[in-house]
Amino acid sequence: MSIGRKKVRGMKDVSRRSLLACAALGAASFAAASVGEAGPAAYAAADGEATEDAYQVSSRGDADAQYGFLMNVQRCIDCGKCVEACRRANGTPESLPARRRIECYIDEQGIERYVSVSCMHCEKPACLEVCPAGAISKTIGGIVVVDKDLCIGCKYCYQACPFQAPHYDAVSMYKCDYCLGAGVALGDTPNCVRACKTQALRFGKLDELLELSDRVRRVGGTTDPSAVLV
Repeated sequence: MSIGRKKVRGMKDVSRRSLLACAALGAASFAAASVGEAGPAAYAAADGEATEDAYQVSSRGDADAQYGFLMNVQRCIDCGKCVEACRRANGTPESLPARRRIECYIDEQGIERYVSVSCMHCEKPACLEVCPAGAISKTIGGIVVVDKDLCIGCKYCYQACPFQAPHYDAVSMYKCDYCLGAGVALGDTPNCVRACKTQALRFGKLDELLELSDRVRRVGGTTDPSAVLV
């Protein structure tokens, strides 16, 4: 499957709308621990989007914690399995962008690196601030979600997002929601992470991810992204 990506030469050329300026933090190797398999959730929306009264929290979940992704740029091999799993789980057709993508860049040592990117579920989401319809909110686990019944498709959220996370179908904006809308309970493992065989992706409470290694660094930005790099 073809995966849209861009190659960036040198960190000075990276725009604010790209995660890649942060990827230089992944200069050292990291031995990630195994990720537990996710069990089936009690709820799966027919259209692939969760509604607020249907969010589930697993026995391992914490609704009050901030969850996020760890992205290991040294382990990512651009296999595309995370993108395929995301597309399949959320029913995203090939004619539309997947909620997750792989970015390619050249690091400061001239080595080609890859990083798997999706919504950062920022603590101060710019998309939420600019939405005129009130369609975007933060819910359990610090997840940034969109109410498709309120979304008017104005694309203000896309313009505001530093990470190009929002996409649009004929109905509304859509983006990563940690697979809540695909039936994965908070605290269980999203489909993209389960599909990653090299452990380039991990998922968990943000504070716990930051404690995994002294090489782990939080992605920077004025929106306080809920993601870390190594």
